[in-house]
Amino acid sequence: MYELTKHEELILLAILKLKENAYIVSLRRHIKNITGRSINYGSLCNTLSSLIRKGYVRSKESDPEPRQGGRRKVLYSLTTEGRKALKHTYKVHKLAWDGLVESIIKFD
Repeated sequence: MYELTKHEELILLAILKLKENAYIVSLRRHIKNITGRSINYGSLCNTLSSLIRKGYVRSKESDPEPRQGGRRKVLYSLTTEGRKALKHTYKVHKLAWDGLVESIIKFD
């Protein structure tokens, strides 16, 4: 139903966080900032296509940049189903981590 891979989860969270500024370059930069790892464009595009097919994400083209030869960006946003998938994933993580935070802190 709402099972997300870690990769899908990171991308959905990045789209949610970046709001109207969620396009390929900004998504890639944001994911690198939070994970410390680069995600290649092909993998990102494939996952976005999959999320669109599942109905979790929608895409639209922006207006051209206001300069000569300005390009359009493909902007991504969450659908209601995408928000539900993230909410479900959050609940699962919360239940899985319940009572373990103190144990993890002790590892330092």
